[in-house]
Amino acid sequence: MEDFKFIKVASLRKGDKVEVIHNPTSYPLIGRGNQGAVFKISPDQCVKIFPKPMHAQRESEALKAAQGSPIVAKLYEVGENYIIMEYIEGPSLQEYLKSKGKIKEDITKKILFLIEEMKRLKFTRLDSRLKEIIVTKQGELKMVDLVNHFTKKYEIPQLLLANLEKLGLLSSFLEQVKKIDPQSYLEWKDFLC
Repeated sequence: MEDFKFIKVASLRKGDKVEVIHNPTSYPLIGRGNQGAVFKISPDQCVKIFPKPMHAQRESEALKAAQGSPIVAKLYEVGENYIIMEYIEGPSLQEYLKSKGKIKEDITKKILFLIEEMKRLKFTRLDSRLKEIIVTKQGELKMVDLVNHFTKKYEIPQLLLANLEKLGLLSSFLEQVKKIDPQSYLEWKDFLC
């Protein structure tokens, strides 16, 4: 099963998604971002391969710090330029909300829990894009792509709020937050004004 080590990925241009240069395996590509590419290697595991070992180290540190938390994948193995972790099946929160056309209060509560859990884990980036949050079959939210959660500092979930605004769901989200967590509402209400 170590044939994934022959997969090669590269960052061709700064700010662009990683490109798969060589994949001699049958493992399907299931995701690509700015720091790595993810391949499904078994029904319950995936491997994220990074062109820069520094990014593998950063993401593994965040995953290690968060093991046991319900908001992240289980970590199985770390190599110089890869991480093997739990494969989480489900749509991204972005896809999920687009398909629903609205945000229900239970999802707002789960988003607030996610942010509180990031605080508890001492992440400095208290934020995530909607496309980096998976809605599991059980309806729970799990974060993927933790490369910058100890290196960047966001005390307000700027990316999450901006993504909700693009979907036209920010005002209803903030109204729910106002009722559930008035303190967070006060901190976030003027973000996009």
